[in-house]
Amino acid sequence: MIERKFVQKGIRNAELDMYFHKELERVDYSRCDIQRTPLNTRIIIYAGRPGMVIGRGGSKIQEMTETIAKKFKIEKPQLEVRALENPDTDALVVAKQIAGALEKGMSHKRIVNIYLKRIMGAGALGVEIIIAGKISGERSRTEKFRLGYIKKSGYPADSLVSKGQQIAVLKAGALGVNVRIMKEFPDIMKVEKEVSNIRREIEEKKVAEEKEKTAKETKAEEPVKDSQKDKETKEKEKPAAKKDAEKKEEKAKETKVTEKAKADDSKKKPEEKEPKEKKTTEEKDKKEEPKQKRETAKKEDKKADKKE
Repeated sequence: MIERKFVQKGIRNAELDMYFHKELERVDYSRCDIQRTPLNTRIIIYAGRPGMVIGRGGSKIQEMTETIAKKFKIEKPQLEVRALENPDTDALVVAKQIAGALEKGMSHKRIVNIYLKRIMGAGALGVEIIIAGKISGERSRTEKFRLGYIKKSGYPADSLVSKGQQIAVLKAGALGVNVRIMKEFPDIMKVEKEVSNIRREIEEKKVAEEKEKTAKETKAEEPVKDSQKDKETKEKEKPAAKKDAEKKEEKAKETKVTEKAKADDSKKKPEEKEPKEKKTTEEKDKKEEPKQKRETAKKEDKKADKKE
């Protein structure tokens, strides 16, 4: 007998949930919590748009309370509406939105990629979206889209993963949309994460301390080394600078002397050219005079021989 009562309560809760799904299709309905007290039964509705659930002046809530009292035979039902903290991390709301977009004719890949980014941006650890049915063509197939980390089995999969299913009715046939969203890490992984963070902090502190030590040592060594190096370089630079200055002075003197010599040569050359030319002409004349005399003497001798 007691078991029947529990079974009847479970059936009633499931029927209530189905009723809210039908009545609040356009309001992003997520779930309902039923709390039974000796005075009344408190029903908390979680929806993405609580204003539309309440209606003008609370008219819609009053209608729903009356129908629940008559249809489901619940004594003194009291309805409360609460807004979802983050509707993008609620699997049922996301599944409804994807199904509605598919029914409007949008491509499944585009919708799924948009919602994957939105869900991960809202703070979820992992997402899995499965679409099954006649997506394109006559053959039915299933496509899976994943991002992040998701548990598939065990206690974390039941407690930490929110699940939602919805059907999209198209001309080619019905498409099933299955969404899984993991919001938090399990406790074991949290402990491991904390331990890894502590280890990182310790390693970073060690590295920072080593850097500070090396920086102090280098600062202490730098002034001594610099002073010695400066002295040595200055001592080396002094004679080198003197030598360079002396070389420059010698070069300047040499350039001045060469310039003067060139100027003197340029003045002397035109004066020297004239006497040389005269000498050469005179020498030529002297050489040519005995030749002419000889030739004239030879001619006279030939004439004398002919006469004889």
